[in-house]
Amino acid sequence: MVNEALNRKIFLTDSEFAELFGPQITYLVSVMNKTAAEVCPPCDGWCCKNIHCVFYYDKFSTCPIFDIRPRECRYHFCNDVFNRAPLTKEEKDQMQQPVEELVCGDRGEIAKLFFLFPEFPLDEKGPFGLQVADDVALIKDDFQRGAIDEPAAFARIRALCREDSFSPVAMTWQNGEN
Repeated sequence: MVNEALNRKIFLTDSEFAELFGPQITYLVSVMNKTAAEVCPPCDGWCCKNIHCVFYYDKFSTCPIFDIRPRECRYHFCNDVFNRAPLTKEEKDQMQQPVEELVCGDRGEIAKLFFLFPEFPLDEKGPFGLQVADDVALIKDDFQRGAIDEPAAFARIRALCREDSFSPVAMTWQNGEN
């Protein structure tokens, strides 16, 4: 059974993700993350740039919300990462199940955990992008000008992602009222 209160949150900690998805999916995502840590640095954020994530900034050393990123981000891996991950065919199939349910229109139980789809990516079209895009842009500008350092920029961006800022949007989206 899905924890509905937790499922309404957009930004999730590792433990919250584990509670929603269980130990097997959490393990598979951790394997994918380890593979991504090896594969992704040379691409210089191509995936994040490609999906137009409002939090991505090529001047940052890493993702400012990585440890509280949405479930959609936690499941977003390029084919190179997916193909290189040391997972069995069955494990890769398990990783693909939510994607297949969402893309093929079979909105099964797993797909209900991805209420941002298809409005993920985290850009101005997403359910919360418009709410934070301008503020994130100002923070990036402050960082670029040297008015704040990276830890301060990350703290300000993370403050925009507080749970109470987005629960009503998520609930509206999940309930189909959007």
